[in-house]
Amino acid sequence: MTTKASTPPKSLVAGPSEAELHKLLGRCYATFDRVTHLRFGARGEWRSYKKGTAPILKVIDGKRTLYYVRPDRGSVHVSFLLGRRACEAALAGRLPPDLRAAIQSGKQFPEGRAVRLEVRRMGDVAAVEALLAVKLAPPAAAGIA
Repeated sequence: MTTKASTPPKSLVAGPSEAELHKLLGRCYATFDRVTHLRFGARGEWRSYKKGTAPILKVIDGKRTLYYVRPDRGSVHVSFLLGRRACEAALAGRLPPDLRAAIQSGKQFPEGRAVRLEVRRMGDVAAVEALLAVKLAPPAAAGIA
């Protein structure tokens, strides 16, 4: 019996170079770097889910997808997929009104609610950190049974 070698997913692509990222992001490059390194041990994979679209950085911790990062001209778009418990915990917690509104207005999918944030400066990274903390918190710690 022969074993089948695992092949990388078709969506895995080569990401942009550092020079291309610097050119695209401009002053926002430091913010991109901070957003992509929020969790120690997490790694990123550049993916392209649709032909002809720009690649997206999928931030993974082990086998768990944490969030997606899409660099854009002068900003970084960060997307989370929050499950029911994470949404309930986030809305029950003390979040800024704009972050609460982003969660409530996110599109609902069977896997969870999509929450999208636009990060332009270092001060905006706090919202990404807050959503990551909610996503990683065990339900008991968030007060959800």
